[in-house]
Amino acid sequence: MKTILPAITCFVCFIVISPVHAQKRELRSIERADLETHMKFLASDELQGRATGEPGLDIAARYLAVQAARIGLQPADGDRDYLQYYSILEGEIDWNGSAVTIREQGRDPVVSQDHFFVLPSAGHDSLVIEGEIVFAGYGIMDEKNGYNDLEGIDIRDKVVLIMNRGPMNETGDEALFDNEKWNSMQCLQYKMQALYSRQPKAVLQVFDPKSGIRSIEDINPRIADYLGKSRGLKMEDTGLQAQEDRPKMILIHRNLADLILEGTGRDLARLQQEIDRNMTPRSFHLEGKQIRIAMRTREREMMVPNVFGMIEGSDPQRRDEVVIYTAHFDHVGTDNSGAVFNGADDNASGTVALIEIAEAFMKEKKHPPRGIGFLWVSGEEIGLFGSEYFAANPLVPAENIAAVINLDMVGRTKTRKDAESGRDLTIVGGDSVKVIGALQSRVLMEINEQTLREMGMQGNYTYNDRNHPERYFYRSDHINFARKDIPVLFYSTGTHTDYHQVTDDEERIDYDKFLKMTRLAFKVGFNVARYRDPIAVDNPFSLW
Repeated sequence: MKTILPAITCFVCFIVISPVHAQKRELRSIERADLETHMKFLASDELQGRATGEPGLDIAARYLAVQAARIGLQPADGDRDYLQYYSILEGEIDWNGSAVTIREQGRDPVVSQDHFFVLPSAGHDSLVIEGEIVFAGYGIMDEKNGYNDLEGIDIRDKVVLIMNRGPMNETGDEALFDNEKWNSMQCLQYKMQALYSRQPKAVLQVFDPKSGIRSIEDINPRIADYLGKSRGLKMEDTGLQAQEDRPKMILIHRNLADLILEGTGRDLARLQQEIDRNMTPRSFHLEGKQIRIAMRTREREMMVPNVFGMIEGSDPQRRDEVVIYTAHFDHVGTDNSGAVFNGADDNASGTVALIEIAEAFMKEKKHPPRGIGFLWVSGEEIGLFGSEYFAANPLVPAENIAAVINLDMVGRTKTRKDAESGRDLTIVGGDSVKVIGALQSRVLMEINEQTLREMGMQGNYTYNDRNHPERYFYRSDHINFARKDIPVLFYSTGTHTDYHQVTDDEERIDYDKFLKMTRLAFKVGFNVARYRDPIAVDNPFSLW
């Protein structure tokens, strides 16, 4: 026994430790130089910002398909070319056929040609909204501060005019509620919940006079251009995706707000001053006035690709289960002057990481027990369409998808410029990583936390809250899988000063952090793929 025991011990140790050695070997195979090579191409000017529906995106898709074939991934699509095409219908506002008309008893109609923008998307059909008008101040109901713009007025089946933000100081740079500056997204979310519950026909939002902004076009013409288009996914089995049945929110020009209030004896600036001075609402029904909002659209159909390849699992009992990595490879194109939004961090970083992770898995002498899928999706920047389509039409059975690991913006770390910007940025520094997901599965959260410890990294869970006002849980491709009750993890280093700017270039990637993030993502997927038991879903999204 004394002579046999050491041999048995060594054999057992080899069985237990050899996968760890393999992990270390394959982790080291993910190298900075390879990340740089792929990044320099995908974030180059030649791809013209990889906008969905444009030639640069098709070039990127072909590049990814070539990489998938080179690595040795298995195609799962019918044509076996790694490409899954789907259709997006895009409606662009025809401004020549769109206008707002104000009618008042005893006066000639007044027509405004100033641009307006409808949210949510008005779909691909023309839109007409008509009704009486109510001015509702800031559109706020705030019990904490004893302020209610909707008290004493009926907005049901009416068109409601509100200002953005909330009661402000004299200079308009500080909110009067708790002396805190308002987060515009949070403010808007809460306003819409209160307003929609009272069933208006539409909500017109105008920038308040103290903001100094007259239109969304004053802030960024690209935002206006984006909002001037409505997009929807054309599903093969159901036709055009149904639009959400709720009132429209319409961003309007200050000129139109002044036309609406004309003849009431009060203009928008005076109303704001009265509200802010006394913290008292000044809401009222505009008697005898009607508004008609008419929008005409032009339509085009875009055929765009996702890219998908996979590695078969090695365990006969678990090989049909698949862990899918996903990253969007589209970005936002160019601006009106031709400047390119290269989207190096957003999201060439996640796109490149998947190439390197796939290659690392292929270098394993034995594949993990579960299969590994690699999904590069398009259409994220215009509505998460690529992941929505794949989730509805998966190239592997949906019930076999064990987990989804999403990478979106994983190539930067917090800089002094970010810290001093004064903007509400989410970027993390050092060895921190922004983690969202695993709310549906305790097992997946445990694997995530264990892997972070193994890699010497710290998870930042600030935004891992489905009710957080910034709603990051819903703002990347993982959400379309979560809605199918598939457990998800989403890793990011966060938003920075170059987010959606032409300065998001390859030169600003922090390759040390990028390398750590890519290796972390590989290790997480490795651990999920090797987990012996099912990835149990104990808190499914469908029950939230």
